[in-house]
Amino acid sequence: MIVEDPELHEVDALAAVGASFLGRRVLEIGAGGGRLTRRYAADAASVIATDPDADAIADLRLELPSVDARAAAIEDLALSESTADIVLFAWSL
Repeated sequence: MIVEDPELHEVDALAAVGASFLGRRVLEIGAGGGRLTRRYAADAASVIATDPDADAIADLRLELPSVDARAAAIEDLALSESTADIVLFAWSL
């Protein structure tokens, strides 16, 4: 099994930005199984998490049912301009 980000660089980078997720609408691109999502979802007003890996999104839905988890590439989503206050890209190229 591959452990992504074992040194927690993503978590450190998220903390260094100092963004508050409290009451914010978040769009996370490349959410996978929710590695970062689970760190802020309880504070956010809403979360749309997208990833083309349908199996990973299924796992995220099971763990975080309040998250709008979508198995899709970002270019396939139709979102309004006012969808999110914060946009995260994690492991997305």
